[in-house]
Amino acid sequence: MNIIVLGPAASGKSTFVSSFLEFLKEKDYNAKAVNLDPASSPIYEASVDVRSYVRTEDIMRECHLGINGALLKSMEIAVRYAKKLVVAGDFVLYDTPGQMEVFLYSTAGIEILNAIPSFKAGIFLISSDMASTPENFVSILAQCAAVSLRTALPVLTVFNKCDITEPPDIQEVKRRLAEGGMLSELMEKLLAFLECTTLPYRKIQISSISRTGFDDVFSALNELLCSCGDLS
Repeated sequence: MNIIVLGPAASGKSTFVSSFLEFLKEKDYNAKAVNLDPASSPIYEASVDVRSYVRTEDIMRECHLGINGALLKSMEIAVRYAKKLVVAGDFVLYDTPGQMEVFLYSTAGIEILNAIPSFKAGIFLISSDMASTPENFVSILAQCAAVSLRTALPVLTVFNKCDITEPPDIQEVKRRLAEGGMLSELMEKLLAFLECTTLPYRKIQISSISRTGFDDVFSALNELLCSCGDLS
C-alpha cells in the first residue's frame, strides 16, 4: 500500500512518517519511507530521498530565486526523477513538502503523485490546535475536500498532536455556528464539505510523539482500500 502523507506546514508530517514507519516495522511489515521534500532532509531512514537529485537551497543559489520560486523549480526538476522516487513494499509512506501547496497545486506535484503505482491512499494530517475554533475547523474541511479533489485518492483525515490539544467536537462546532451572524451563515454552508471527508464515519486522533491512535490509522487505512470497508 502506498500512503501519501499531506498536510499544512507544522502539522507534523515528517514526525508522523518517522513514528508510523517504526510502528509498521514492529508489526513485521516491509515498510519504507520516501522523502519528497527537496527543501528538508528526512528525520527517518528514507529508502529514497528526492534531495539526492535536487536540493532547494542549491536551486536558490544557482537560479537566484527566493524560497517559494526555488521550491516550485525543485519540484519541476524532481519530475525528471519520478520513477526513481518510487519504491516497493508492504507499506510505503511518501512524505510530501512542508508547504502543502507546492505539492498539491503544482503540475509537477501531481505528476509525481501519478507516477506512484495504484493501490494508494492519502492521509491528510492536521495539527489539532489548527482546528481549535469553528472558523479554523471549517477551513480545514475545505482544505481536506481540495486534497481529495486534487489527488483523486481516498483520503483519511487525521488529527495530530492530540496529546497537546483535543480536536473540536463536530456537534459543538455545528451548535456554535447555528448561533447566527453572516460569517456563521457562510461557514455553516461550508460544513457540507464534511461529507467529503472520513470524519462522519470515524474521527481519528493521534499523537506522533506518544504513538497513540496508530492502531486506528492502521485499521482505517485497510478499511479505506477494502471494497467492503465503510470506515464505521
